[in-house]
Amino acid sequence: EISLVTRVFKTFFFLDHLNPSKRRVIARMKRQPIEGDGKDLYIILNGPSLKTQDLNLLKGKCIMCVNKGFKHPLYAAIQPQYHIIVDPFLRDGIWPIEWLDEIRRLSPHVKIILPVEWYNHPTFAKIKDEPYIYWQYWRVPYYNMGVSGGCFSFAIQQHFNNIYFTGFDGNSCACDMMKGSETHFYGHDAEHKDMTTKQHAVALFSTYLQFTDLNEFADYCKNRGIKIINLTNGGLLDMFERASFSDIQ
Repeated sequence: EISLVTRVFKTFFFLDHLNPSKRRVIARMKRQPIEGDGKDLYIILNGPSLKTQDLNLLKGKCIMCVNKGFKHPLYAAIQPQYHIIVDPFLRDGIWPIEWLDEIRRLSPHVKIILPVEWYNHPTFAKIKDEPYIYWQYWRVPYYNMGVSGGCFSFAIQQHFNNIYFTGFDGNSCACDMMKGSETHFYGHDAEHKDMTTKQHAVALFSTYLQFTDLNEFADYCKNRGIKIINLTNGGLLDMFERASFSDIQ
């Protein structure tokens, strides 16, 4: 059963996609060929547990990275095919748009995935119709999973066989509250420095929504035979099947 919060988000996205220019770009995205048939996808999220794993094991795999993942020292070595950014810090100019150039410099054949809701935003005016941009228009009906939701949605939409993920520690909210604790493999986000108690309260509620949606999404996948495997070293997520990163073949 879909929660009230999810229904509200679903209605918002449906109405937003009625915009004529967005309908045109959605039609263009739908004409692109499906890319995942017969392949597995390895999603690398940015939790501090990544520092305990050798990403060289993923060389030659089909890889998706997220947000500031291009800062990983092995990013160029593993050559991700996909890089998704859904954090509004990019849309709002807090993260420089030049990061997209850096991502493409490090992995020249990468496809950059952005939410179609941003298509008409001035930040993307010069690049919105570039062939390396994929405007993500379809999502699983769970809207509070953060960037992982965008990753899982793309993987399912593109018919990847098995969807593996790592670096999803699930404890960044607690780490933000514990000053000095690392929230990501690159350290702590400067944007979250000196958070107020009100901001922590919002983050805690967002974490509640995220964990609720992740559990519901795990059931959604089981009921549809969608295989999602957690390779994270530790972390809080207990709703997905686990496997060892070191056993990657």
